[in-house]
Formats: sequence, C-alpha cells, structure tokens
Amino acid sequence: MDWVGNLLRHHPDLAVFLVLGLGYWIGNFRLGLITLGPVSGALFAGLLIGQFRIPVSDTARSLLFLLFLFGNGYAVGPQFFQSLRGDGPKALVLTVIQCSVALAVTILLSKLLGLDPGMAAGLLTGSLTQSSALGAAVEAIKDLPLTEAERQLMSARVAIGDALTYMFGTLGAILFVSQIGPRLLGIDPQQEAQRLDAELGVKNKPPGMMNAYTTFIARAFRLDRPEFAGHTVSDLETQAPKRVMINRIRRGDNIINAAPDTALAQGDVLTLTGRRASVMEVGPSLGLETDDPEVLDFPVIQARLIITSAWAEGKTLQELSEVPETRGVFVRRIMRLGQSIPILPETRVNRGDQFEIVGGEPEVKRAGQKLGRVESETLTTDMKAVGLAIALGAIVGLPQLIVGPLHIGLGTSVGALLAGVIVGWLHSRHPGFGQVPPAALDLMRVAGLAAFVGMVGMQAGPHFISALLEYGVAVVLGGAVCTLVPLLVGTLVGRYVLGLSPLLTLGAVAGAQTSTPALAALQDRCGSPVAVLGYTVPYAIGQILLTVWGSVIVGILT
Repeated sequence: MDWVGNLLRHHPDLAVFLVLGLGYWIGNFRLGLITLGPVSGALFAGLLIGQFRIPVSDTARSLLFLLFLFGNGYAVGPQFFQSLRGDGPKALVLTVIQCSVALAVTILLSKLLGLDPGMAAGLLTGSLTQSSALGAAVEAIKDLPLTEAERQLMSARVAIGDALTYMFGTLGAILFVSQIGPRLLGIDPQQEAQRLDAELGVKNKPPGMMNAYTTFIARAFRLDRPEFAGHTVSDLETQAPKRVMINRIRRGDNIINAAPDTALAQGDVLTLTGRRASVMEVGPSLGLETDDPEVLDFPVIQARLIITSAWAEGKTLQELSEVPETRGVFVRRIMRLGQSIPILPETRVNRGDQFEIVGGEPEVKRAGQKLGRVESETLTTDMKAVGLAIALGAIVGLPQLIVGPLHIGLGTSVGALLAGVIVGWLHSRHPGFGQVPPAALDLMRVAGLAAFVGMVGMQAGPHFISALLEYGVAVVLGGAVCTLVPLLVGTLVGRYVLGLSPLLTLGAVAGAQTSTPALAALQDRCGSPVAVLGYTVPYAIGQILLTVWGSVIVGILT
C-alpha cells in the first residue's frame, strides 16, 4: 500500500484516470432502483483514493469543470429558451418555485444544524443529486477571503456532504415521484397514462406500443382493385387511412420510380413503405402481397435530423407529415435532452430535437433542407466558438458587487454555463455556428464532470472520516427533508395552482429536480413514456438554477 500511495502521489495524473475508471465501474452497480452513475461513482472512488493524500491541480480541475458547464449549457440551451414561449411559462414557474424552495429549506436546515458553507452546499447538491452545483460551490469557495487550509477543508466538506445525502436524494425522488406523488394526487398511474395517451391521439393501443409503432418496413402489393386505376400516387397516399409512401412501381417488365403525379394502372405492383402497422393495414386493401425482390430492391438510409428550422418549431408531427417535403420520410425516434419523446400526432417539435428518420436518400435530404440539418458522421467541433465562448463567459462572471461582507457575482463557473446556453441556442438557429457533435458533447458533460468530481473527492478523502463522525446522522436526515419538501411543493403547485395534468406534473417535478431515475421509475409504474412530455423544459431550467444555487448558498452562508 505504501508503494501504491507513493506512486500515485508522484503521478497524480494516473490517480485521476484511476478514479475515473473506478467511478464508471462503481456507477454501474445497481441497488434495487438506484444506480449511482459515473459522476457519483467517481466521487466515491475519489474519497477512497484520496486516503493516500494525493495532490490535486486546481488548474486541471477548473479546466474540466468549465468544459462540463459549457457542454451542459450547450445541451439545454434550445430547450431553455423554448420555455419562454407557448406552454413553457407554466413549467418555468413550477421550476423556479421548486428550486427556490429547495434553496430556502437547505439554508434553514443548515443554520439549524450549524453547518459551515461547505457542508451546507454538500447538503444541497447531494439531496438534489445535482453534481454541477457541487462544482459551482467548490469554485465559489476558492474566492472566499480564507486561508488556503480553510478553503481546502471547506471544499472537502462539500464533497462529504454530497456523499452523505446523495443516496437518499436519488431514492427519495424515485419513491416520491413514482409512489407517493400518485397517491397524493389520487390517481392510478396506469389509468391516467392511458387517459393521457388517448387525449394526445393514441387510442386503443397497449402501453408498450411505441417501439412497434416506429418500425419501418417495405412491402410489395399488386393493385387488384379496379377503382384505384387511373388515380395518381398522390391520390392514393392522401386517401389512405394510414401514412404510407409508394416508392416504386412494376408495370410489366419496367420498374418506375413513383412520383406524386404518376398515374396507377390495374395490375401494377406497388412498393409501400412506412411503419409496419400502417403498411399492413393499407396494403391488403389494394390487393395481394407479392414477393418481388426487384421492385423492393432500392436504397434507404437512416439518419439523424436535428430540428433547427424556425418554420418547424412548435408544429405537431401531424402538421409536419402533411407537407410535401416530408413525403417518404418516417420518424423512428425523437430525442430531447437525452430522453425519448413519444411519437404522437400531437407531439410538438422544439428546436434542438433529434429525429432518427428513415427513408430514401433524396427524401431524407429534402426533409433535412426543410426542417433543419441531417448530421453526417464526419462533423468536427467548432473549437473557435467553444474556446472563445468559455473565455468570454468566464470573464463576464468575474465582476462582483460588494454589499457589506457579501461578494455578489456570477463567478466564472456560472458565466461558462450561460455561455454554453447561448451558443447552444444560437447553433439551433444557425447550424453553421458552434457545432459540437454528440460524442464530443457527451465527453464534456459526463467524463468532464466525473473527472472533476473525482478530483474533488480526492481532496476530501483525508477529511471524510472526521466529518462523517461529526455531522453524519444530522446531515443524512437533513438531506431527506431537502429532497422531499421541494418535490411536495412542486407537485401541489403544478397540479392545483398551474392546473397541469397529474402525470405531467410528476414528470415536471422530476425534471425540476433533474432526477432522471425518478422519471424512469414513473414511466415504469404507469407503463407509458408520456410523462417525459412534462419533464424536459423543467429539466433544462433546473440544470441552470441548481448549478447557480451552488454558488449562491456559499455566498449567503459565508
């Protein structure tokens, strides 16, 4: 063990990668409904490796955190500004109230328990499972007028408080959103999900229908019905009860690429493409299915379409399907802030949504020109925008307003976060600016934060046992209160003040507390993904507010 300790102390860079690897390993373990995830796993790994008293570079730590904050802001930017329009204000109000209650309750309990600013910040970050707030608190402590030893001890207590409260922060949110909340609102989650699905346009379908609904197939049918002869391709597609496309036609020995104005003749073999249920409903109404490899032999591609068009924003999927530019293109999946959105006729599109689409290459290209842009696999990161935005954002966050003993300012961390929000939003309007591919964004957000939190844990390691003995039980119980009270207030406000439907209310309070495990538990309980429609906007706002609270609580309690 001495040899290991000496090795890591002489090569702290190796210790960081060891913590990162162990963190991902620990984060994969599942205890019932709970998985720690790589970030919290890295914190616990850092506390363990930190027992060797390994020096940590503040510069490297800050660099990783600023990259994470930019990436996080970039990801939520389009959705954040979306919250200012349409039905967004309700989600905005709920999230601001819930997050403000969380801050107020944490400050009150911290004063009652006699916690220093570091442990109070850890109480906030762990009970709300918001690791980015942990980083903001640690960065704020660096600017306090304290000795270096005092700053290190206070920073260590942020990580310790987070570690003590994180477990119930996750479990408590899961239990409240999936079990307590439905009882409080007097609903049966499965029945409410079925009612909401029907209201949104999905009727007489089992709760797990979404995967089958988005399956794309191509089949060949012989046009045996004489009443369709002489009609055009567009006539048949428009009159069909389900959305399908006629791609190709065999007429005798000839293969014809179908156009909307192509006239049909009895005996034609038509290639129908679309979702499985649609094709298998429309096809037999035309004639017998036939196995014709030649007419079915045409290329289709699967692509990721990023919605950036001002025209498409706010439109429903039904409205998008009715324009000529989307003919022959089918949606397999919609992702918004990392969550899969139900594919319903009334689902509204937001800028920044990622559509997984399938269709012929010309059709996909045409849809991309109308709705946004189709991603290629060779995209590179616009490092000019990334580097300059982080630098300018951090500079904007430097000025402080001094009011008595308080130093009030955004700080470099919040400045970088807001820079990411703005660049992400601008990119959704102007695709040529500020491109960050999904893989690079994931590296910034997950690996960057996990490495940063792991380094904070390494610094906190030597102080963990003493702080645990001094504050353990009180902080754990206080964390439970800080987890549950904001969820309770958010649920009551969302349902009875703002008038949101019960399931969307529960999805929204999970989002405001940025608890993806709670959302997943609710979806599992009700057998439907529909609650995610209430989750995404509060999640975007909550990410920003709770990160800022990490700095605010340090300033208020100093």
